[in-house]
Amino acid sequence: MRWPALMFLVILPGMLWETGDGAPAWDKPATPVAIYDADPAHIWNRLYAALCIREDRHGVRYGEDSLDPPLWEETEHLLSGPSHALALKVLDEFLQTHAENLIRDPVKRALLQRDLWAVFDWSVTQAPRSKRPEYTDGKRELQVRLAEVIRRLALSAKEIEALPDNFTQAVASGEFAKEYDPAHPDRPFLPPDLFDPRGPWFWLEDQGGDGPIAVNHVTEFSGRSSFLVFIRLPGGRKATVDYLQKLWNFPQPWVQGPDFAADQALVNPDLPSFPEGTEVALVRQMILFDNQGNLAPSLLIESVQMRVYRNITSTPARDFGGGDMAEVAKRSGQDFYQVRLRRRQLFAGKAGGLSATEKDEKELPTFQTKGDDLIDEIADNPHSKGTWPPALQTCLMCHSGGGVRSLNSLEKLLKPNRRQQDFPAGETYRPGWWLNAGTPNWKQDRYEWGLLNGYWKAGARPQ
Repeated sequence: MRWPALMFLVILPGMLWETGDGAPAWDKPATPVAIYDADPAHIWNRLYAALCIREDRHGVRYGEDSLDPPLWEETEHLLSGPSHALALKVLDEFLQTHAENLIRDPVKRALLQRDLWAVFDWSVTQAPRSKRPEYTDGKRELQVRLAEVIRRLALSAKEIEALPDNFTQAVASGEFAKEYDPAHPDRPFLPPDLFDPRGPWFWLEDQGGDGPIAVNHVTEFSGRSSFLVFIRLPGGRKATVDYLQKLWNFPQPWVQGPDFAADQALVNPDLPSFPEGTEVALVRQMILFDNQGNLAPSLLIESVQMRVYRNITSTPARDFGGGDMAEVAKRSGQDFYQVRLRRRQLFAGKAGGLSATEKDEKELPTFQTKGDDLIDEIADNPHSKGTWPPALQTCLMCHSGGGVRSLNSLEKLLKPNRRQQDFPAGETYRPGWWLNAGTPNWKQDRYEWGLLNGYWKAGARPQ
């Protein structure tokens, strides 16, 4: 691709800032980090740091190895000022020096593509409130460079198919228990048979054809990940299939809403719930695109969230009167677990790069935070960080109902949707049978995917 000369004009009128040491802000190095290479000065590390790591005005760093960059709908970081100038400078250096050739490891290339793709999509969906600048020029300057960098990083379809099955690696590492142990409820686990098409875990598939079953999660991350939902009743696969059939056969799955919403149909609160000991898993799977511009799901797992129902409560946790979130979690009847991807571990080949979230570990939330820039808020009010609940307890904010009412995909399991069906007997399934779960098709219809393709088609491909 002949990169238009205009795209390399980084220093525009009004884009010089002082850093405090007399140097212009665009010449100040990004926060040092050594993730993609042992040398923090490596261009891949500097690019990742400039785009995905932030420091507030008190010098506190955020996002060094987060699953998602610390960027929200209201964020103005990267769109103007020193952070914008630095981002363009490092992107231009990457492009001009063809730094995509410095690292050939397919796993590292996949991860950097993923990280930069997230920033691109955020720049498209960023929507500041009224009376704030729209940053139209700043967004375009960022997007046109990001589009070319992530295109150059793209793997071939065969390379994506050959990416490691890091879930299997994690299970084989022995780092995790293989099942839930009620005597040791703090012990994280990964079931080896989670993806076994004949095993006790049943994959909940969208039967209505109207999008992914965990659509809230897919939408929140703009379709760059598939989210797969599995359920396991204590009696095994047959008990799980029988329960789903019973749920679908329930004679009155919907009831009329209350007087103030009489025109709405609500899920019947008398639906039969699953029993104590039921387990639910939400698997986040990485989607990439190949060097032909085709969306391609990979075997790389970004996270696994598990919920175990110790008992079935009739009162939603949000109605337990507030108080300490740990107490609310206990009264919810659920135990929560999360195993998520850590880049350094993945690159080092340790446990498939998957690591358990500790019971009291806190993460900077990016999921359903209503757009406010939390880093700016923390800088203004440092004490607010202490009010965050641990990451594992935040699941209650969306899954606080008792039993089956805690499943946000419950509506898709009821009529008039088609019923969940088991795999036909006698058929064999190769590893990765679950890869094409509908999300790539969903992503293809998104505006930001069309815009990314538009940038690619705007010029000739590089030789």
